[in-house]
Amino acid sequence: MKTYSITNINGVSNYHVGINQIEIDPKEIQLKELVELIEVIQSQHEDTVLQFFSDKYILNPEHVLHACYFVQKAFYTKSNISNKKNLELLLYLATKRQIKLSLECFGVNSYNLHNKRITYCIISLKDNIQQVNIEINSYLHSKDIGLNLGNISIDKFKIVKKYFEFSDNQVLTVLKAYGFNYDELYINSLNLESLYEALTDLICEKMALLSLEKRRSI
Repeated sequence: MKTYSITNINGVSNYHVGINQIEIDPKEIQLKELVELIEVIQSQHEDTVLQFFSDKYILNPEHVLHACYFVQKAFYTKSNISNKKNLELLLYLATKRQIKLSLECFGVNSYNLHNKRITYCIISLKDNIQQVNIEINSYLHSKDIGLNLGNISIDKFKIVKKYFEFSDNQVLTVLKAYGFNYDELYINSLNLESLYEALTDLICEKMALLSLEKRRSI
């Protein structure tokens, strides 16, 4: 598990974030049990949010952390789209206003269960991330495994870029802001870190636009 302590930004209270991946037995776990566990954890731990999600279109941990920030900010400014923070998190991960569309791409499904690997995020105003994680593993009879969201690959870059419908020109524009003067987008292992940084910025920008769109509609 990776844990983060987020300091006060733009009026959003200090909070803690934990991102984890666990190995489960698909014969013992059903999707409804994950939904039930979310309710159990959030009812037993005040000011704590739990959400399981599919990491197919998650670029990196920063993708999740930015979404957590916008969730906290949305509820702080009362500009939230959903009434539940755990659902709001999916909206910002997907950068979409529709819960159904967000669930289709970022919600946990039977494939995740059969793959025996589930990813989740904990957001809390209290420093209780490790305790909540212990309770999750106890409830699901699961165990922590290595978090692979920090791994970079050309395939993942292409998958995420395609999902968010970013054009080559959009990525090139960000790269030029970094000081790179590419006329065409070359995707290879030599510039992959820079490409990931550019894509992270573009995803964060879409989250910010989603936040502004909601405020204007209030």
